[in-house]
Amino acid sequence: MNYVPLVWAALMRKPVRAVLTLLSVMIAFTLFGLTIGMNATFDEVSKAARADRVYTNTRFGGDGLGMPLAMSRQIAALPGVSQVAFDSVLFGYHQVPRNRTFILMGDENLAKVLTEWPVTPAQWDTLHKTRNGILASKFMADLWHLKPGDDFTIASPQIKRADGGKSWTLRVVGITGDVAYMSAGFMLGNYDYLNKARPAAQQDHTQQVFVQTSNPDGSAAMAQLIDQHFASSTVPTQSTTEKAALDVSNSGIDIAAVDRDIALAGMFMVLFLTANGIAQSVRERFAEFATLKTIGFSDTGVMMLVFLEAALPCLLGAALGVGLAASVAHLLPHLLPPGDGVPLPRVNATVLIWAAIGAALVALASSALPALRLKQMDIATALSGR
Repeated sequence: MNYVPLVWAALMRKPVRAVLTLLSVMIAFTLFGLTIGMNATFDEVSKAARADRVYTNTRFGGDGLGMPLAMSRQIAALPGVSQVAFDSVLFGYHQVPRNRTFILMGDENLAKVLTEWPVTPAQWDTLHKTRNGILASKFMADLWHLKPGDDFTIASPQIKRADGGKSWTLRVVGITGDVAYMSAGFMLGNYDYLNKARPAAQQDHTQQVFVQTSNPDGSAAMAQLIDQHFASSTVPTQSTTEKAALDVSNSGIDIAAVDRDIALAGMFMVLFLTANGIAQSVRERFAEFATLKTIGFSDTGVMMLVFLEAALPCLLGAALGVGLAASVAHLLPHLLPPGDGVPLPRVNATVLIWAAIGAALVALASSALPALRLKQMDIATALSGR
């Protein structure tokens, strides 16, 4: 038997209530899509983290210059280190102060350490041959409308040139893919160009050292060894494995768990609204359900009608909500100030599947008690209106 006309008639009996319920479900699943999508981002970042890499930075801010380059050579000499690279960040803004951005100015060894980054050997070679060259990821290229051959000027009040200038003009030599954990995109430049252009007193210092270990299982021990080696130096270090650095639960707040709690709160809101609406609808139509049973509808058929009446707004609201969440996630980079680096939710097929499962469970839970009541009702009493 075709249930669709009956379900549609039941929903349109109170069109305002049906529309408000659908909108509420859609908003709840928009929140669900964004929070679960953010967890998908965290999972992707965690999977992309390398187990054989350690980041070393200065433990204290100091004078802001970072570490002397001699420290990177000492790290390279430690047992268990296979490769060492370093970089300094040229940060500032493009055109106007609100357009914050940055460029990672790395040494030539960066290509040997960041091997999984989507940069081809030819692009690395072109970058190293062009002293003032930069590689821009697709995100950055789209954001600033860049193409190979364009000049890109960054104003950096904190990082001055030897001639006193605060503007750095660089030449785009290639466009690369993006990296999962670089949510604001990235640009790569040459450390040597930055280093030689700074005042003499600020040269030969770096802000971060990338350490490739020969044994991935020993990366945590390597981080401790590096920090112990420089514990008594004038520039003590703070080292961490890439796995730990990119694990959001190490921030002091389990952000992934918070996201899940928010998503569950949204589901409870949907459950409350849907269950209340279905219970009220069933109470208003008790005699109609009794009539359906009188003309031959089975208990299973009547309960299926109630379930479908709950499932239709839940599933439709879930689809619309996840679609809206995907649109919001797509628009966020254009709404947020450039260079903020806020992680963006990835509303993918997995999020849609979880939303569909959640919608089906909510529909089942909200229709269970009204359906049970219909199964146990006395037909004669219901038809009499008592």
